[in-house]
Amino acid sequence: VALSVLMTTATTLGAIFMTPFLCKSLLGAVVPVDASGIAVSTIQVVLAPIAVGMSLNKFAPKFVEKILPFAPVVGVVSTCLLVASAVAQVADPILAAGWSLQIPILLLHLIGGLIGYGLPRLSGFGEVACRTMAIETSMKSSAFGFLLAKLHFGDYAARVPSAVSVVWMALTGSILAVIWRYIPVKAPEKFDRSLVEKYPPFDIKKFFGGKK
Repeated sequence: VALSVLMTTATTLGAIFMTPFLCKSLLGAVVPVDASGIAVSTIQVVLAPIAVGMSLNKFAPKFVEKILPFAPVVGVVSTCLLVASAVAQVADPILAAGWSLQIPILLLHLIGGLIGYGLPRLSGFGEVACRTMAIETSMKSSAFGFLLAKLHFGDYAARVPSAVSVVWMALTGSILAVIWRYIPVKAPEKFDRSLVEKYPPFDIKKFFGGKK
């Protein structure tokens, strides 16, 4: 859980700067892109809810404990509504595109999950960490991408790939969760100290050329 929260926080903070930059750099010549609007939407839709959730957990833990049992149900219902809303708004272009649109987007999520699992595995991380990173990389928020395309991209067709991605994201994530649920992870008998040697704590003085 801690690793998942850390990755989500890191990618969220990076998205505030990288999403408008990449959209403007890569797509600016293809479709009109409002970079400043994307940055504002990223803060409003992604960063603000995380900040509210972390603040509640810090200052109102009893309240969080009361609503925590209902969180999975709310998450499932919200996902279903997001998928239905995104697909319904661009149903005709999706049907017209056919498998030529479906297959590349499916591969995007599958390859992202495989790389997210394989690279950490080769780097020496444990099974739990590898599974967490696989889910994090294969389930990036397509619904957020759809919202950005709808609000800030001038071309109507720009939102179609994100709408398809919402469906495949939900399916691949759910399938991974079900499969791994029936493949339990053996708890390590002791902490793997080799990981500390491979990935020592970050030293800012050493990074900038100073002495420890």
